[in-house]
Amino acid sequence: MADAQSSSETTRSETDREAPPGMPRWGKVFGIVAAAALILAFVLMHIIGGGMGHH
Repeated sequence: MADAQSSSETTRSETDREAPPGMPRWGKVFGIVAAAALILAFVLMHIIGGGMGHH
């Protein structure tokens, strides 16, 4: 049984070393919302007529 524990600990520590910490969920959500807001603003400016072509 001692061998089983040491092998599971070794596997766990190897997995921790290989996988870098991921981005938090709030960071992903914030990025998606910010990108959607920028795209929406760009589209609305062109629909309304205030696009970059009009000086």
